[in-house]
Amino acid sequence: MEDNVLIRRVAVESVSEKYQVDSGYDVIGKECLKNNIKVKQITMPEIRRIGQQAFFSCTTLKNAEFPKVVTVGKEAFANCSNLRRISFPKSLRSLEKGAFYKCKRANSVSFSEDSACREIPDRTFAECRQMKILVLPDALEEIGAEAFYKCEELTRVRLPDTLRKIGKRGFYQCGLEELHLPEHLEYIGESAFLKCKKLEYVRVPESVRMIGKWAFHGCGRLKKLEIHHDPEEVGEWITNKNCTIVCPKGSKMEAYAKSYEVNVEYL
Repeated sequence: MEDNVLIRRVAVESVSEKYQVDSGYDVIGKECLKNNIKVKQITMPEIRRIGQQAFFSCTTLKNAEFPKVVTVGKEAFANCSNLRRISFPKSLRSLEKGAFYKCKRANSVSFSEDSACREIPDRTFAECRQMKILVLPDALEEIGAEAFYKCEELTRVRLPDTLRKIGKRGFYQCGLEELHLPEHLEYIGESAFLKCKKLEYVRVPESVRMIGKWAFHGCGRLKKLEIHHDPEEVGEWITNKNCTIVCPKGSKMEAYAKSYEVNVEYL
């Protein structure tokens, strides 16, 4: 114990199934309860920062409450395969890479609309395969690489108007049935929506400057990809041949579609 930081590794035998962090601590240190297979519920009433791998592979953990948390460290809850519901308070400002990677049974992830969290980093919720509910913060600007990789039960998501970037494989192989890209989006990364096999229609807003290769490839049900403008950069095979690209006649997107033998429909 050092100042107000709980830094020591907590022995399995000293932790009950319902574990509450004592008052007076506001930081959970690195690897504090890593690989603890006993704890099922954790309450952290005053904790503001959760360290790297603090609860990594706590495979029986079902519920974690952190009402004042500001920062969640790298892989803090990764491989907590029984964690069910993840709810972030208004106080949250940042998540680090892989914070909830492979929380396979997490079916609900929600941020306070007023949260100042601006980025969901790489692999934060990758392979949360049962995620069905996702509520993102209104201040969000960037979704990192593989942030929601293989969230196969995720059928809908509201992307906030502040969003500027969706990274490489951001929503790879998700169960999305509909997608509304926000009007200020600028960057759609490589394979961002690759193998989202339930998508049927996507309109790319005119703010988008870059569409990475394979962005909407492997979306077998995607019938129409509507692009009203000519982005500065468009990667190879952004969609399948069975999709129709809807664009202005005489545009660069028309020439692009024809070069890949993709059907064209004019606006």
